[in-house]
Amino acid sequence: MNIHLKILVDKEKSELLKLIADLYSHSAENKSFIHSRYSVGGQTLEPYRSIISESLYPDVYKKQPIRLSIGKKAISDYFKATKDKAGRLELMVRYLETGNKFTVEFGDIDEQFYSSLESMFERILAVLRKQSADVQEKYFSRLEDVVSSARNIGWGYYDYISDIFSEYESQTKGRRRKQ
Repeated sequence: MNIHLKILVDKEKSELLKLIADLYSHSAENKSFIHSRYSVGGQTLEPYRSIISESLYPDVYKKQPIRLSIGKKAISDYFKATKDKAGRLELMVRYLETGNKFTVEFGDIDEQFYSSLESMFERILAVLRKQSADVQEKYFSRLEDVVSSARNIGWGYYDYISDIFSEYESQTKGRRRKQ
């Protein structure tokens, strides 16, 4: 047991509850963590979806920057709090869709941006390959829409995601159910 846990083990229940209350009120991040961990309010994905949306589709008229790392951190924070793999997959797809929508609307970004989206697309497909046909089908059309809408995007982005999606489609065709 590490030293920090030993300190906590020796505390009274009331002290621990006060500590948790203090941590809860200390930051929005702590509040989201606790809400997600204990499913407070039943909307555990919403704060994380909002962070991803704000990070990958910022208000360009207010000169807000794209913050890829904040979007990725939201996915990681959600999973640390909940261990919910389905929710993590949903947030990964949200990250991809939001970034893709931004570049379709505002044009070319930079290599780091496209590399991040490509990497997330790869991770999503890797996760989906291990899922049931129902889960694969749930996300198939959303990913297909991402690829289709990226048709005129440069930096090799469209070519890459189109290629890996086509490969995924041919590998999973028999597993996915037809609608």
